Amino acid sequence: MATRGRGSFVKLTLLALLVMFAFLLLLSSLRNTELDLRELELKDLKQQLEFEQLLRTESQPQVRKATPPPVRTVEEPVDEELVRQLENELPEVDYGFWYRYAKPKKYATNSTCARYPDPLDLQLHNIYWQTFNNANVTFRLYAAYLDMRTGLQARGVVRILATANQIGVAFPVTHCQLWYANHTQPITVQVSNYVSVWVKNWGHKPLLSYPHLLSCPVPGPMPPNILGKTPSTVSLVSNSCEHATNSLRIHYDQPNDSMITTGSNTTSRPELSFGVCVKGFDFPYIDLSARLIEWFELQRLLGASRIYAYMYDVHPAVQRVLDYYQRTGYLELRPLTMANGMPRLRHYQHMLIQQRRLIKRLNELIPYNDCFYRNMYRHDYLLNADIDEVIMPLGALRTWQEILDTDQALTIKNCPNGFVSLCFINTYFTKVVPEALNHEQLEADELYVLQHTMRHRNYSLPNRATKCFHNTRYSETLHNHFTLKWLKGGCSPRTIGVQIAQMQHYREPDNKYNNSELIEDRTAWKYAPELRAAVEQVWIHLDDVQRQSEETEDQGLLEELMDHESDVVQAQEQQQMMQQVQAQAQVSKT
Repeated sequence: MATRGRGSFVKLTLLALLVMFAFLLLLSSLRNTELDLRELELKDLKQQLEFEQLLRTESQPQVRKATPPPVRTVEEPVDEELVRQLENELPEVDYGFWYRYAKPKKYATNSTCARYPDPLDLQLHNIYWQTFNNANVTFRLYAAYLDMRTGLQARGVVRILATANQIGVAFPVTHCQLWYANHTQPITVQVSNYVSVWVKNWGHKPLLSYPHLLSCPVPGPMPPNILGKTPSTVSLVSNSCEHATNSLRIHYDQPNDSMITTGSNTTSRPELSFGVCVKGFDFPYIDLSARLIEWFELQRLLGASRIYAYMYDVHPAVQRVLDYYQRTGYLELRPLTMANGMPRLRHYQHMLIQQRRLIKRLNELIPYNDCFYRNMYRHDYLLNADIDEVIMPLGALRTWQEILDTDQALTIKNCPNGFVSLCFINTYFTKVVPEALNHEQLEADELYVLQHTMRHRNYSLPNRATKCFHNTRYSETLHNHFTLKWLKGGCSPRTIGVQIAQMQHYREPDNKYNNSELIEDRTAWKYAPELRAAVEQVWIHLDDVQRQSEETEDQGLLEELMDHESDVVQAQEQQQMMQQVQAQAQVSKT
């Protein structure tokens, strides 16, 4: 019994041992399997990391030396090109004369007397002016011209348009140094006349810039090598041996042999030439493009062969119109600044012109007289006009030529040599617009002079707000409304009757009025078909130019964008390169 129990115990013990061995074997197998799986996972992870590292390495740029973009330089002008650029910047300084004659030939009376002024020593003032001080008088010099008209001495007179800080007071003795090509010494003369282009009783304040015309008579006899020659530049000095600090180009366009002699005793004559002078444009904020185009084209229909305008500052859209007319040759445009030195700053300058009326009126006489002397050999008559003024032929007359032809018989009878100016009586065309009566009038709504046909019944008095054709054979100094001074030979200014023509002024009268004082005047409508067609043609051209400009601008913006993107990519590459360099340096340290 005991033996049987002992045997059973042994069997149970062996069975338990076998079960435990089997369990341990199973655990060992499971452990080995888990290690194998973990080893495989680690291997796969390692391969994946290696692959990702390879991809990153391939995608990153190779470390290379950074190079700056190519240097872009603007070629510096030299010699004749430099002369051209300098004369564009300061058109009244004759750099060409300095470069070709005065500098290489050492122009001067001698080593200590009357040396030709170096352009870098000029006393420039507000871009387009030069300063000359003599005693207590400060002159601002604008431009110079050679006047060779009949009635003057044979060799002519050099006129200098300037301002002085005094009016109605005697001037100190001043000399003119006249310089000629291929003559190394100046011809010196004394200023013979100081003509004010302003009347003191019209208004004056101390030390303002009052416009004057100075005269330097060309003397005789002359050295043989310059007989028959004209002076090229002029400088003002207080004594004849002084080294000048101013120098003005002398303008002289040879007279055209076909210039008309208005004193002819014939009842008919060839076509006259009319030029129109416009004072400084100052409308930087208002787009007057439509009015300006209409006015330019109407002047052309009336007989203007060219318009000469000056500019302070204008709206960008107006500048586009002015650029167009300059390209066609119908307009000559010159920049203008204030003689008193106020800077050419858009807002400040506009405020000054609007609020300082006396300064404005004094300064605007400079462009009117400059326009006359620059162009007196190009035209028979010059008209000073604003863009709200039109000299309008009446009745069947359509052009300025026809006005003068109609008045020719009376002119010959009363003044065989011709009047110094022919003036027109002013009438105000108001802002009141009559109701359109038909489809044709509705179509004309876009044209100002066809739309505004209501004028004041009464005309202004003669010589009040008048505008004149100034005879280029006789006029000497001009106001914007009439001739101030003239040469001998011509008759006093004459007013043309309102049966022949009138000066249509498109603005409100100074005095209040009732609508009952207005009458309709549709004189301008006789130009309606031609005016519409001409204005439309200009707009079509401007639209074409604008479209081409926009296409060019778009192409430029695209190229700029591509350049910008290239710059961004380059910057990113440089940043990545720097990061790699920094990482490599960090690894080297560790």
